[in-house]
Amino acid sequence: METAHPYVPATLELPGYVAPEHSALTLCLAMGAAVSMVAGAAYAVLRQRVRGSELAAGVWFAVSGSMHSTFELYYVVYARTLAGRRDMVSSLWKEYAKSDSRYVAGAATVRAQEAATVAIVGPLCWLALWGMWTRRGWARDLGQLAASVLHIQGVLLYYGAELVGEAGCRPEAQYFYGYFVAANAAWLVVPLGLAASSMARMAAQMKHSPGRA
Repeated sequence: METAHPYVPATLELPGYVAPEHSALTLCLAMGAAVSMVAGAAYAVLRQRVRGSELAAGVWFAVSGSMHSTFELYYVVYARTLAGRRDMVSSLWKEYAKSDSRYVAGAATVRAQEAATVAIVGPLCWLALWGMWTRRGWARDLGQLAASVLHIQGVLLYYGAELVGEAGCRPEAQYFYGYFVAANAAWLVVPLGLAASSMARMAAQMKHSPGRA
C-alpha cells in the first residue's frame, strides 16, 4: 500500500513515511530562533576582537559552519531513514523537502552533496573564523575564499537541478520562491562578496610583498 505524502511527484515511494507533528510556521520559527541564537552568540564573542565588515563575515561563517556541522550532518547520517523519523530536526528537513523531494527520498545526489558540504565546506568555515579570531590572515583568506567558492558552486548546481527537472518542488509559490530560491540565495549572494573581498585582499598583499618590482 502506498503511503500518502505531500511531495512531488505523487508517485514517489516513501515507505514508512511519517508526517511532521509540528506546523510549518512552528518549524520555520524554530529554525529562525536557532539561527538567531548562533548569530547572537557569535556576535557577542567575536566583537571582542573583530570589527567592521570582518565582524559581519565572522558571524556569517559561524552560522554557516554551525549549520554544516549540525543540521546538515544530521541529514547525512539519517538520510536513508528520514521519511520515518519523528524528531524536530527530521520534521524541519521534511518541511524543506516540499521544495525538493530528493531530500526526503534520500537521493544519492543530495546525500553526496551534503556529505561534501559537511566534510569540506564546514571545516573551511571554521578555518576562516579561526583566522579572524587569531588574526592569522592566511587562514582567514584561505578559508573565506575556498568556502565562498564552494558555496557559490553548490547553490548554482542546486538551482540547476530544478532547471533540468531533477528537484521535485511543489507548485505553490511559498515552496519554490520561499524555500527553494530565497532560503538558498544567501549562500550565493553573500559568498560572492566574501570571495571578492578575499581576492582583493590577497592581491593587495601580493602587490606589496617583498621582492616585487
